[in-house]
Amino acid sequence: MFTTIANLIKLPKTQKHRRPRVAAMLALKRLLSHTANLDHLNLATSPFGQWCFQALHSSIRELRVAAGRTLPVFLQGVPDSGILSKNRIRSLDVLRNLSGQSDLALQETCVLAWGQISRVSSGDEMNLILLKLVEYLGNTNALLCGLAYDEIQGISNHSPFSAMKLFAPYWRTIAVSVVQDLHRRPQIAQQISDLLGVSVTNFLSMTQVYTVPHFVLTKKKDILQRIADACGQSIMVLCREHNNLAATLSCVLLQTSSDVESLVMNLLNAVSPEFGNVDCAELLRSEPQATASELLRAAGESDEAHQALHFLAGVTHGKPVSSRGSARKMDMIGPFFETHVLGIMALLADTINDGKGPQPVLEKIRCLGAIREMINLARSHVSNGLPQICACLRSAIENKDLANQGFDAWIIMMTTLGEDEIATLLDPTFAILVQHWENFLPEIQNRAYDMISHLLQAHSSMVWDIVHTLPSLATIPLMAKFEEELSKRKSKRDVKHHFQAFSQRCENENATVVLTALDELSSYLEEHQGFLHEAANSEQPDPVVSQLARSVLDTSVLFSNTHSDIAILCARCLGLVGCLDPTRIEAIREKREILVLSNFVREDETNDFAIFFLREVLVKAFLSATNSRSQGFLAYAMQELLSISKIKESVTPRTRDGPFDANYRRWVSLPESVRTTLMPFTDSKYFVTAGVSQPPYNYPLYNAGLSHGQWLRTLTFDLLKKKAGAGKAQTIFSVLSRIVRFQDISISNFLLPFACLNVIINGTDQERLEIGQELLLVLHQPLPEKAHTRDSIIHCSQTVFQVLDYLSHWMQEKKKELATSTNPGSRAGRSLSEADVITDVAQIQSVEMVLGMIPADVISRRAVECKSYSRALFHWEQFIRQQKDLHNAPNQEADLEPLYERLQEIYTQIDEPDGIEGISVHLHVLNIDQQILEHRKAGRWTAAQSWYELLLTKKPNDLDVQYTLLTSLKESGQHDVLLNQIEGFQRSNASEALSLPFATEASWVTGKWDKLRKYLSSATDISEGDFNVGIGRALLALSEDKVDEFSKILDQLRRNTVRGLSATNTASLQGCHESLLKFHVLTEIETISGVQNPDNLEKSSLTASLNQRLDVLGPFLSDKQYLLGLRRATMQLSKRDFSNIDIASAWLTSAKLARKGNFTHQAFNAVLHASQLGDESATIEHSRLLWREGNHRKAIQSLEGAIAANAFRSYDYTDAEESITANNTGRQQQQNILKARAHLLLAKWIDRAGQTQSDVTISQYKKSVDHHNRWEKAHYYLGKHYNKILESEKAKHPSKQAQVFLNGETAKLVVDNYLRSLCFGAKYIYQTMPRLLTLWLDLGSDAEQPLDSKYNLGEETRSHTTTQRRKMLGACNTQVRKHIDRLPAFVFYTALSQIVARICHPNQAVYSLLVDIVVKVVIVHAPQALWTLLAVVKSSSKDRANRGLTCMTRINEHARKSRTDALGLELRTLVAQGAKLSDQLLNVCEGDIQGKPANVSLTRDLKFNHKTASCKLAIPLEVSLTASLPTVTDNVNMRAHRAFNDKDYIHISTFLDDVVVLNSLQRPRKISIRGSDGHVYALLCKPKDDLRKDQRLMEFNAMINRALKKDAGSSKRRLYIKTYAVTPINEECGLIEWIDNLKTLREILLSSYKQKNVQINYGELRMLLTESISAPGKLSIFTKKIIPHFTPVFHEWFVEMFPEPGAWFTARLRYTRSCAVMSIVGHVLGLGDRHGENILFEEGNGGTFHVDFNCLFDKGMTFEKPELVPFRLTHNMVDAFGAYGFEGPFRKSCELTLGILRQNEDTLMTILETFLYDPTTDFIGKKKKVPSIVPDTPEGVLESVRNKVRGLLPMESVPLSVEGYVQALIQQATDPFKLASMYIGWCAFF
Repeated sequence: MFTTIANLIKLPKTQKHRRPRVAAMLALKRLLSHTANLDHLNLATSPFGQWCFQALHSSIRELRVAAGRTLPVFLQGVPDSGILSKNRIRSLDVLRNLSGQSDLALQETCVLAWGQISRVSSGDEMNLILLKLVEYLGNTNALLCGLAYDEIQGISNHSPFSAMKLFAPYWRTIAVSVVQDLHRRPQIAQQISDLLGVSVTNFLSMTQVYTVPHFVLTKKKDILQRIADACGQSIMVLCREHNNLAATLSCVLLQTSSDVESLVMNLLNAVSPEFGNVDCAELLRSEPQATASELLRAAGESDEAHQALHFLAGVTHGKPVSSRGSARKMDMIGPFFETHVLGIMALLADTINDGKGPQPVLEKIRCLGAIREMINLARSHVSNGLPQICACLRSAIENKDLANQGFDAWIIMMTTLGEDEIATLLDPTFAILVQHWENFLPEIQNRAYDMISHLLQAHSSMVWDIVHTLPSLATIPLMAKFEEELSKRKSKRDVKHHFQAFSQRCENENATVVLTALDELSSYLEEHQGFLHEAANSEQPDPVVSQLARSVLDTSVLFSNTHSDIAILCARCLGLVGCLDPTRIEAIREKREILVLSNFVREDETNDFAIFFLREVLVKAFLSATNSRSQGFLAYAMQELLSISKIKESVTPRTRDGPFDANYRRWVSLPESVRTTLMPFTDSKYFVTAGVSQPPYNYPLYNAGLSHGQWLRTLTFDLLKKKAGAGKAQTIFSVLSRIVRFQDISISNFLLPFACLNVIINGTDQERLEIGQELLLVLHQPLPEKAHTRDSIIHCSQTVFQVLDYLSHWMQEKKKELATSTNPGSRAGRSLSEADVITDVAQIQSVEMVLGMIPADVISRRAVECKSYSRALFHWEQFIRQQKDLHNAPNQEADLEPLYERLQEIYTQIDEPDGIEGISVHLHVLNIDQQILEHRKAGRWTAAQSWYELLLTKKPNDLDVQYTLLTSLKESGQHDVLLNQIEGFQRSNASEALSLPFATEASWVTGKWDKLRKYLSSATDISEGDFNVGIGRALLALSEDKVDEFSKILDQLRRNTVRGLSATNTASLQGCHESLLKFHVLTEIETISGVQNPDNLEKSSLTASLNQRLDVLGPFLSDKQYLLGLRRATMQLSKRDFSNIDIASAWLTSAKLARKGNFTHQAFNAVLHASQLGDESATIEHSRLLWREGNHRKAIQSLEGAIAANAFRSYDYTDAEESITANNTGRQQQQNILKARAHLLLAKWIDRAGQTQSDVTISQYKKSVDHHNRWEKAHYYLGKHYNKILESEKAKHPSKQAQVFLNGETAKLVVDNYLRSLCFGAKYIYQTMPRLLTLWLDLGSDAEQPLDSKYNLGEETRSHTTTQRRKMLGACNTQVRKHIDRLPAFVFYTALSQIVARICHPNQAVYSLLVDIVVKVVIVHAPQALWTLLAVVKSSSKDRANRGLTCMTRINEHARKSRTDALGLELRTLVAQGAKLSDQLLNVCEGDIQGKPANVSLTRDLKFNHKTASCKLAIPLEVSLTASLPTVTDNVNMRAHRAFNDKDYIHISTFLDDVVVLNSLQRPRKISIRGSDGHVYALLCKPKDDLRKDQRLMEFNAMINRALKKDAGSSKRRLYIKTYAVTPINEECGLIEWIDNLKTLREILLSSYKQKNVQINYGELRMLLTESISAPGKLSIFTKKIIPHFTPVFHEWFVEMFPEPGAWFTARLRYTRSCAVMSIVGHVLGLGDRHGENILFEEGNGGTFHVDFNCLFDKGMTFEKPELVPFRLTHNMVDAFGAYGFEGPFRKSCELTLGILRQNEDTLMTILETFLYDPTTDFIGKKKKVPSIVPDTPEGVLESVRNKVRGLLPMESVPLSVEGYVQALIQQATDPFKLASMYIGWCAFF
């Protein structure tokens, strides 16, 4: 086609005729618009281009016009940017030459062509075009003049801008051109003004800043006078106007002159004689920033600018200089920029960021050059403005047109500034390189290379310090050399530290840094997610897991709305981390709040508010702002807050001896990064000009049409502007009102509660009424179906909740302050005058009035709609309390029943089934709906299903019934039935939309892909956003091999899910659990599918990873089943080679989970699927199910049949390692884990059935060991069976005991097998290690003694038995010796306290082995284990001390012989330091303190030597001293496991000198230690108290905690006992880990009663209590007189401590459950003396904390007034549980705890036995008088504890069930008679 056109042009006929040539030109335009051929588009070589240029000179007008219209085609869409640039230059040159010709026709063509190419031009080209067209406006030819006018008008119409905005960027050149011809060609100015729609006068005024400098420089006084007249000013005033003056001065300073001052004044005098009285320096000092800004812009183009800047700097800093030379010598440039950098940057940023309208690219480039020159000149003096400089350069780098110039300036900054300045910029620098490398020119890339080289050489130590946080440069080949060096440094850090570094990088506020970090994190997680999952599944989850999850969640919320790429990466990373179990891993966002109780009257509160607002809100908003105008207003606000709070006066560093005022402490408490940002504003000079006055708003402000942001900003702005209050409140609010309307919404969100309170307490009644009605209106607004409007109303409601929370919290604290200050006996922090009291009361009443306007039921209902269920509960329970107070009639429960029903409805929305059951107790008759509700929440889905099926027959079209039935079928795993049910529904759009998510899930779970395709083909728009529907579409795409579509759907699902994350629901892992599960699922689908890298992971590694990921989910059974269903579906479609066995394995996992969750039908169905897929191991699971169903004989037969048929032979393998079992016959045994499991299961069932001889049972256990001799469980159960035989023999009469028991053979067998089990895992370590030690050590003691005469044996038999015992002991010793070498040290460390307790063992051989064990443990784990050994060395028993010293000597000998000198020296040093420190701590404990001081000096009063302080010993905290055990798997490498992090543990750095002395009998001392991590830890030095009992009890409680964590029910409820580290120093004193923020129950209650003026007369109470139990009829004195006097107040403490409803509900649940656990455990242990001082509560989370364990094993029953109740459960405690009392969570937690104790009875008794028989500790003590039910021997104690665990009440022979026993205990604990019988100090009436 182009050839045809070319030939056509050349034809003679075409050359002669007009029409063919014009047609050819127009056709050429169309053709060129659709080609990318550079041969045609290059104007320099293209024949078409040449013809186009020639045609512009043609005599034919139509051809010239057509050529002008064709020309733009060459100026856009050219693929080669170089050719495009040359085309533009060439075109402009041609038109410029054409415009210089005098031919009128060519001039016309030129005007039209300029107009045409303007449509494809911008920036400097547009400037030239407009300049040319403006020149034509002054042409003498009216035609050309009019044509130019029309073209300019056309350009404006074609662009999106008005004529005013079109010209705005180019006034610098155009305005001068227009105005200089004002007298000669005034029509130009007139026509331009007409185009703009203004008068000429206005035009002159509008453009003065561009024109005045030029005409001053050219001395055009007449034109200046014309401009001055237009402005209504004199020339002098015109020139001195600040913008004009700066521009003028910069122009003049750029002129070459030896006397600059004279030049300036001469020019100004020339245009206005009035300047004769003005000093040049005065002029320069008046506009230094704007002048410097102009000079800097010119600095890149003129050398004169540098000299001018030096001159300006010298003059403005008061130095009398007249020439540039002298200015340079003084060099005031640094101080000048230090002072003015903020102002200069504000001006430059305005241009770069288009702050005042679009600016030409060239002008922006000039500004970037100005920044570069400023940094070059001022160097580190620009550090004050570094945040602004960085923000400005980052925005430029994001713009492709400015990226090179922006990064060029960045390079100058990084290579010029000092180390302190660039330290925080290294991360952004590397991130910018990675993100924008492709946008940089080769020249800039080479400069970047030089910059990195410079940084690594000049600042190497700093770079290496932070290398772990630096982004990787691996994607940039040019940087390979540096990346290799950086990677080498990074590789020295372990995986944990890498994850910590990623967490730190994700918390950066710079989006570029975060994006790079997440990109790297995603790749790193793919490789190392196993570390995180192992850490999450371990007994003590590593904090790095929660830290990483918290960082990524916060990042996703921060950037989800502004950076979709960051949001997607966050979703991907969260998916790789996995859906962490929120019951084990806490990742709660720290919530910082501030309460201004005085409403800014008190200076300290005002200053605290200022610091808090700056740190938490303003600085973050300032750093994230990209708009320079926004940054300016924020800068002004920060400056003013620093000034108002007088903090700016306190920021200067003080001398060492100088006083530190409170403001200075506030300042230094800020993070360093925040102080760095704020420092420039301590002496900045920002000001805000008066804005347009805002008319008052009419209330109500809210309407449904307003968005949340609009309403929030409007309301906040109006309240801040109201003239309520006085003093600093007005001053602060006036400033803050400037930054509300156009800033980040977080500012308004933070300020609204404070603004509301101010108006409420200081405003008029009308204003209070308006606020109350405004808040109520929002809560009354109905929620529409439209998602956007609905979300807006919900957000507005949440804002209202925030205001109400603040008002309630303020009112509570104000009342408390008022009560405290007016109480004569209190120690008030400040006294109030009568006027103050009146004011406070009035303020409280005002707030109460507003809060009273909003009913609790309204708040509760809206809270449910907002899914803020905790808030709904909070307010509804308050409402129930109010109603209870109103109704004191006998039938009050009946009156309250509807309220309880509503409460139950709220509980249905919370994953808290215990609460529903608790409320049900208060409903007299449960209707069918409530019964079904209980079934659903308790997981009894089959029962619920039956009812819904029946209901559906009556209401076949009821969508609610359909939904609940489908949910029941899904949860019970009946997916086939579910699909059939959906097929039976009557078709409707609503029904299909409701059932589609269920149908898609059921289809993929059952593998029915045709059905899935059918369902998805009929999907409606309503269901399109559903997650399950999206998953279905993804799986269909995978089945059809549409890989791209599959990946696209997964990314869209990630995007949709991450959009649902908010600051509220990500506050904890529990809150966003559903979203995290979705991310987890998406990752697994992607991984299993293999669409990205099908061969990148071996199947065995993938399987191990999937198993770990499943464990991460914790006790959430439904989530696990959902995930397993998806796994199976994806495996069927995967690109990886998954076999039927792999899919069957997933079915068996489902079966196991269903069995444990009591879903038997679901479990049988899963086993059937596994069997169909050919997995023989399904037989084992099938047998387990039969056993669980009660078919024991059938289960055993099934298992025996499978074993006999050799069904598991396919799992045979040969163990390459030598077997360590005793029955190894020398040949390699075929190992088979399935056979071993089958034999072990069979052995356990035979053993449990008790119908088989012991030898047969033992033989069966041994078969399990034979088939898998490296399996911990097999050895453990064989040992356990031998232990059962041992216990059975022990219980027999001595005359009937077997010889194998008497000679110690049975004990040896237990020891042997338990030792072997420890070689292969640590799952049973706390069952095996204490027991084997006890048996071994007791055997050693027995071997030393002659056989007791009670055995009635002959002398020869007795002698033979003794000989056999010694022989067995020798065999035991041999095994122990072998395993000391074989087992890792941490195995023995777990029982170290038990081992050292027996260090004085009488048998020398045993003692020698004990020493070996202690030495090994201390050598390997010295920082932790040395504490235990030091206590032995300090023993008061000489024998124990000597044996401890023997251990020390052996340790030092080993250290001296150490192969590594450094390690040996380190160990010797640690031992020496530990010994010295132990002596010092002993002195601290025992030191005599004169008088009763509250504080003493560690050095002066307790003679502590700080030289011994710095020590590598671990600080004795529970977290530091607890060994981490390997996760429970079948293949544990015990030797490779690291129980402690040798490099990262917290050791002692120094001791603080201040010691707090507690006011109790023994005067314990609280000391503080600064750890190696910089944090301060407190310890209690307790004298005259043997802490070994406390230590062992903590070990016992820790064992119970482990059992609670393993159980799904208790783990989900987070049941626990609060434990702490106890470290004895000797038998009489030791250290206890100090737990901060605890309050005793007594203190809490006394404080509340004091506020309510409830008098407590203990004498009178003692008499009343005695009288109440004197006769049966007088008990009412206690119930009707004493108790009503002390109304329940404990619940108020939770409201005060946890004002936010979510925190309140969590804290109350934690209190209830922890109280239940400790009640049951305390009862089992016989823990007494539970008065109000011994029960404490954690102020941080509400948990229960017990102290003082001296009263154990029912010792309380021996008191003068026996402690009759099993645990404390007084009316205050019950009331604080909530509306359901002790029903619901308390009862359920008690039942779970007791059930778990029963399940772990053997372990419990084993550990308890080791305590009771410990020769160094007396747990029982001497009792004054011992009732028959109180045990006084170890055997009696064990029997008592065993009876309680089994449910035997005293004097009863039939054990109760768990539920029955708990009921009996609760009845006893709340029995009025028992409570009234307690001693007065127990305070049963509290």
